[in-house]
This record gives sequence, structure tokens and C-alpha cells, in this order.
Amino acid sequence: MESNTSHPFQPPYAAYEAQRATSSNGQTPAIAAPAMPAVPAAPTKPLDTAEQPAQASSGGGFVLYQPDQPTVEGSLATPPATPNQGATYSGGAYGAHSPYGTYGGYNGSGTGNGMMTSPPAGTPSRRGRGVVMAVSAGVVVMLLLALGAFALGRANGSNSGNPASAHNSAPTVAVPASAQDLQQTVINVVKTDQPSVVEVTSQGSQGEAIGSGVIIRSDGYIVTNDHVVNGFSTFTVTLSSGSQQTAQVVGVDPNDDLAVLKISASNLRAITLANSSNVQVGEFDIALGNPLGLQQSATFGIVSALNRTATEDASSGGTGATLTGLIQTSAPINPGNSGGALVDLQGQLIGIPTLGATNTNNGSTADGIGFAIPSNRVSYVVNQLISNGHLTATGQGFLGVQSEDVTPQIAAANGLSVQSGVLVAGFSNDAAGSSPAQQAGIKVGDVITAVNGTQINNSDDLAGVLLNLTPGTKVNVTVERGSSQQMITVTLGERPANLNG
Repeated sequence: MESNTSHPFQPPYAAYEAQRATSSNGQTPAIAAPAMPAVPAAPTKPLDTAEQPAQASSGGGFVLYQPDQPTVEGSLATPPATPNQGATYSGGAYGAHSPYGTYGGYNGSGTGNGMMTSPPAGTPSRRGRGVVMAVSAGVVVMLLLALGAFALGRANGSNSGNPASAHNSAPTVAVPASAQDLQQTVINVVKTDQPSVVEVTSQGSQGEAIGSGVIIRSDGYIVTNDHVVNGFSTFTVTLSSGSQQTAQVVGVDPNDDLAVLKISASNLRAITLANSSNVQVGEFDIALGNPLGLQQSATFGIVSALNRTATEDASSGGTGATLTGLIQTSAPINPGNSGGALVDLQGQLIGIPTLGATNTNNGSTADGIGFAIPSNRVSYVVNQLISNGHLTATGQGFLGVQSEDVTPQIAAANGLSVQSGVLVAGFSNDAAGSSPAQQAGIKVGDVITAVNGTQINNSDDLAGVLLNLTPGTKVNVTVERGSSQQMITVTLGERPANLNG
């Protein structure tokens, strides 16, 4: 179902070989990226939600987010084991790719006409010296012109075995050293990190699905998405070398859409985790995974935005969880990338690709808009899953309300004074067994419109603010109650590990 692509990248220098050598703790060494020219800071622009239809569901938002699901792909035709030039893939889940044509050779000579005419015979001797000097000067000029023409032909890539190239080929483009450095850095990162990315094949009564995973410990622990393993019973991990291992589920956390697998292996190359709080909008990133079952694929992009919040569409294979703090990337994310690696130019993991935005106009996945769970959250969850098999503490703030997004229709039906916000429909308990909102005096029928001065238009906005705060944090909640506005101070509880709230 997928091509077993070899690694075409070879390090050009021995220094790089030493640099990429696995460190003593089994982790992938960070790659020193060359200094890039400073660029002026670009103004940020908030995400425009004006044209997105509002949703009246407890977990809905301005746009549906579709998990980069492995989906059932048992019907996929198996492509060639080693795709060659002109290979064609076909199958129900993705269209056939037409083979690329090849360029024909160039014909023609790359040399110019360097012939010079001889001086006329019978030149009077009395003009001998002057004529000789004039002729000599002319010969020098003609020789210089000929040499210039020859040099130009060589610069344009001409050669005697390709006579037409002097007339048909474009001049070679001079690549700046900074661009060459960037290109080599990308090659080095892919070469270094690909051994840390695996393919995860899940099988069960519903068929077979393919996703990705990342080696986080050299003794065989692999992180992936919960929706890659949820509902399946057996799992096979394919390493970058092509070897396969049966995997066992160590633990899952549906609310964070993360899971940990374990294979019987040692001395694996574990990826190095970056501090995702240092990630900046505009920095380059690389997505590594197995999109559509095409093993060891790499795509390139930039960090488009930070701290995004999205609710997974459960109807398309997601967990239905609301994920916060997400990294938005322009690197193409496709089905099969789920659970793979989003890395920076130092080769460090900054996130786990998980979601793709859905175009609400036609239901298709929006190009160039993908989301990754940040590495700091991945580390927090994975350590608990390895130690306990489940999440014991979320570390996330919790208000404790059951909510409904306010739309003009909801506002009209309930006689509300505002057209957006979060309508309190009930309460839910935190990890300690009580509702912080109810204890603070928030009532059913209140509409939450702001938290600490940040406008709240829907449930995703509310979750994005609260889940990025720690339990015990005091927040000022602005509510519309009837025709009056009130500000209520609430001490946040902890989000329960078994509740999507």
C-alpha cells in the first residue's frame, strides 16, 4: 500500500556525519542551522471568522476540523514496492498519478564563430609599420571579441557534444550561498530525523488503517494519535529500515488525541523534543510521515499561527475532543500524516501533526492549513501514559459549564441580548467533584462573553482561554444576564482526565 522509499540524501561532509551521530542518550542530535538574514517583523492578523457559519453544539466552532485520519484504507491498491519514474498509483482513496515525461537531449554546438579575416595582400611597404600596427590592433580586438564570445558560450552551459544548447538553453541561475545553506539544512534535517519516524498500520474488525508515529525513547516507545489506534486491535510498526515489529498499546488519552505504543527493540534513534513555547510564527518547519501510505515522505512549510483551538469532527474519525494550543503549519498534512513529526530546522520535534482544516463550502480538506499538538503538551501527556497507562492529571484549567454556542437563531429563541457568546446550559464537575463556575455564582441562562477581557464568541474560544491556564488560576468572567452585564471572579478547577470539557 505504500512505497518503501530509500533515503536519497547523503551528507556531503564528514563534519556533518559527526554532527548527526546519535548521542549517548539515544536521541537525535539537534542540527545547527546556519544564521539567516534578519527580516522585519510582519504585522499579525487575527483569523477572520466573519464568514464562517456558527455552530450550536457544545464542542462546535467556526469551522469543522477533520483529524488527519488514517481512515479505513483496506481498499487501496498496493503500489509498486519501489516506485520508479513513470510509476502509476491507483486506488479508491487517492487518484492515479500520471507518469512524468522526460526531457529530450539538446542538440547543437556551443561554440561561436571565432574566424577573423586576413589583411589584404599587396599592402604598400611605405605604410608597412602603420599598417602592421593597425592590423595588430585589429587582430587584438578581434581576438578579445572571440574570447569573449567563447567565454559567454561556456557560461551558458554549451559544449561541443550539445551543439544546439548555445541557442536554446537558459543561462544557469546563480544560487545565493544563504539559499544553498537553507537547502542543505533541510536535507540534513530530513536525513537525520527520518529514522525516528515510523509507519503505524492498525487492523481490526473495521478494516485496516495507516498512520504515523514518532520514536520518543530508544527502547521502543512510540507516540502517535489516539485516533490512529482507537477501535483497532492489532498494530504493526514499520521502521525506516523497512523492518516490521508488532506493537502494543501502552496508554491512550482521547482528550488530547495522543497514544503511546511499544515495540520490542533497542538502540532506536529517538527524536529530540523542542520547547514548543519558543516556536515563532514564520519559522520554517518540516512534516515527516506516511501520507496516503507513502512511507518516509517530507513536506516543507512555515509556522502559520500559534495557540489555535479546534474541535475534532467525531463523524470523520476524530475523538470529538477540543484541542488547544495547536501549532498551525502550511506544510501539507494529509491522511496518514497523523501521529508523525513536525520538526524545526534544528531537527527537533515541535509538534505531532493531527488535524486538517475542513472547507465548509465543499467539505474538502483545506490546503496548507494543518494543526499539530505542541511538543510540550506531548511530553506532559506521554510521560504519564508511559508511567501509569493513562492520564492522571491534565494540568488544565476548568470552568465547569455545559455550554451552547449563541447564534442569532439561539438568541431570538431565548430572548438573549447578545448575538454571540457561550450560553450556560448546565454545569459539570472538575477533578475535585464540583463546578467552579456554579460555586462562583454563574447561573444557567447566563451568556459568557469574555474571560479576562478576551472576547468569547463560541465554545472553542472559551476552551482556548481556559485550557491554557493552570488549575487554581483566578479569572474574571463577563456574563450577560438578562439586560445587565456582570463580572464574576472564578477560581479554575482542574479539567478531569476522563471528561472532554
